[in-house]
Amino acid sequence: MRVTQQMLHQSSVRHMNQNLGRFEKINNQVSSGKLLHKPSDDPNGVSKAMNLKSAIAANGQYERNTNEANLWLDETDQTINSMVNVMQRVRELSVKAGNETLTEPDRAAIAAEVVELTEQMEQFSNAKVNGKYEMFGTDSRKFTIADGIEIKASVTADQLFGNATDGELFQTLNKLADDIRSGNEIPLAEVDKGMDRLLNTASEVGARQNRVESMANRIQDSTLQLKTMLSKVEDIDYAEAVIQLKTEESVYQASLAASAKIIQPSLMDFLR
Repeated sequence: MRVTQQMLHQSSVRHMNQNLGRFEKINNQVSSGKLLHKPSDDPNGVSKAMNLKSAIAANGQYERNTNEANLWLDETDQTINSMVNVMQRVRELSVKAGNETLTEPDRAAIAAEVVELTEQMEQFSNAKVNGKYEMFGTDSRKFTIADGIEIKASVTADQLFGNATDGELFQTLNKLADDIRSGNEIPLAEVDKGMDRLLNTASEVGARQNRVESMANRIQDSTLQLKTMLSKVEDIDYAEAVIQLKTEESVYQASLAASAKIIQPSLMDFLR
C-alpha cells in the first residue's frame, strides 16, 4: 500500500492528539491532586473509591448519632445525679422524722421541706434535652451507632420512678410528707427503695456512656483508616506525577515539531 501525504498527515494528527490527551490527563491530576476524574480513568479504582466514600459517609452519620446519644446520656446522668442528691436529703429528713421527741411544729417543718424536695424531683422528671425533648417519657430514645447496633440514650419514667405495682416514687414522697405531719411510722424502706432504683438506673446510664464512647473511638479509627485507603486510591504521588508531566510535555512538544515538518511540505505541494 502506498503511503500518501494525507495518510501521513492523519497519522501525525492522531498521535499528536493522543500525546495531548495524556499530557492533559496528567496535568489535571497534578492540578487537582487526584488520580480519578471520570470512570474511564480507572473503572476498578472508581468503584473502590465509591465504596470507600459510602463507608466514610456512613461513619459520618454514626459519629453524629454517637454525639447526640452522648448528649442525651450526659443530660440524663446529670439529672439522675441531681435526683440522688435530693433523695439523700429526703432520707436524712426521714431518719430525723423518726425521732419520737419531735414536736408537731418540728414535724410540720420537716414535712414542708419534704414537699419542697418533692417539687424539685418533679421538676427534674420534666427535664428536656436541648429544650425540646422529654428525657423521661414512656419510650426510650434510641440511636443507631453502628451497623445493626442501637443504644438507648434515655430512661423511661417507670424505670426511674417505678409504678403503682412496685412503689411509685412520687406517691412514696407524698405519703412520706403526710406520715411525718401525722406522726405515723416513717416508710424508710420505701424511700430506700426509690433511692436504690435511682442509683441502679444511674449505673446503667454510665455503662451506656462507656459503650458509646468506646464506639465513638472505633468509628474515628475506622474513618481514619478508610480515608487513608481512599487516599491511596485517589491521590497522586506528586513527585512521580510531576516527572511524568514533564515527560508527557516533552513528548507532546516533540510530536508538534514532527507534525509541523510533515504538514509543511503538504501545504507547499498544495500550493504548487
